[in-house]
Amino acid sequence: MFRELIFKCVDKFAYHYQLYQVERLKKSLAFCGDRVRISPHTVIWGNEGVSLGDEVEINNFTHIFGAGGVEIGARALISACVSISSLTHEEPIGRRNNLIKSRVTIEEDCWLGTGSIVLPGVRIGRGSIIGAGAVVSREIPPYSVAIGVPARVVRQIKS
Repeated sequence: MFRELIFKCVDKFAYHYQLYQVERLKKSLAFCGDRVRISPHTVIWGNEGVSLGDEVEINNFTHIFGAGGVEIGARALISACVSISSLTHEEPIGRRNNLIKSRVTIEEDCWLGTGSIVLPGVRIGRGSIIGAGAVVSREIPPYSVAIGVPARVVRQIKS
């Protein structure tokens, strides 16, 4: 009985600590809108370059490399295990340690499927859906469904 009480206390502490960490993360961003939900196991590096619109939802195990600028519009849904990077490296062998910053923009009402990857310099148009596991290496027009590696538009969404 005493052991169960200890486990309950530890679980409650861990839960509240995770909530605290998420709130601290939100305050470190360049901008964080209202009613933003970030799962506790999300990692954001380069916080000062990341802006989140209202009602954005980011699920577990997502990584955002934001030092080059990442803007995620209102009501965007980011599924689990997504990777968004605004940084890359120079190509020549002797300069590969040099970072190149290239802004990523995910417009309002987008949905990024589980395990999708968004590469530096990409713009995903409003209302688009990126399929699970897709690798987005170029601009996606508004209201598009894009799938595959590299991601390609397969159809338009009727709005």
